[in-house]
Amino acid sequence: MKVSRSTHIALKPETVWAEVQTAGLLQHIAWPLVRFIPVDDAAFESFQPGGRYQAKVRLFGMIPFGTQWIVTSLHEANDSEWPKRLRDEGNSALISKWDHWITVAPDKDGGTRYSDEVEVSAGVLTPFIWAFAQIFYWHRQRRWRGLAKSLAARRVIAIEMAANRSAVEAGDDDRAWHHLERVHIVSQPFLGPHLASHGAMLGFAIRRRDWNEVLGQMVRIILAPLGSLTGRLPVGNTGRSNVSAFAPMPIPADLAEALRQQELSS
Repeated sequence: MKVSRSTHIALKPETVWAEVQTAGLLQHIAWPLVRFIPVDDAAFESFQPGGRYQAKVRLFGMIPFGTQWIVTSLHEANDSEWPKRLRDEGNSALISKWDHWITVAPDKDGGTRYSDEVEVSAGVLTPFIWAFAQIFYWHRQRRWRGLAKSLAARRVIAIEMAANRSAVEAGDDDRAWHHLERVHIVSQPFLGPHLASHGAMLGFAIRRRDWNEVLGQMVRIILAPLGSLTGRLPVGNTGRSNVSAFAPMPIPADLAEALRQQELSS
């Protein structure tokens, strides 16, 4: 049985094509319906032509659902640059065939036309697996559209988090906090990354036994969803307990420029 879905993604085709070849993208758009855990505990980073990757499958992030082979190949049109296609000829003990094609092409209205086509076969379970696949690919494409809005911010966040880890390893707490503050500034418009930024601050405060900061971060984790619902988020706020949670602050010029450059490249 087959599932076929298509959607518009507000990113350049080149950006979408680069992302679909990464395991990080798969993990993000599948969450929280499905979580993939590499069997050998070594996280796969990108899907290579002829690649074979075995992963444990967890429904809703927790419920074991066996292991799945992800078997990838890349395909491009012979006479033009687009469309580009990624194929996953996956299978597992329960699902004998999970033949999934992702097609990426420029959309006539700008951005990208993104399509998922999958053929599933699982014996007597086929109708149930097909029904799940319908929901799963609707969910994946919805997550993709949401990711497109925050991709530039997430790239800047990744850079700042890498700088934070470097500072932590060097034992430089002030610099580590500085980069976590920058993560908060960038993440505020997006609830998931915003909560994650406060989670990172909370974890760092706990490790440093800074109990005033721990309390402040717990309060801000409660406030963050309310701010997103009401749209009342203080632009530029660093997110620390040493500033008011409601005070807008200037966005550092270099951070604003980094965001602008990422938006242009996406």
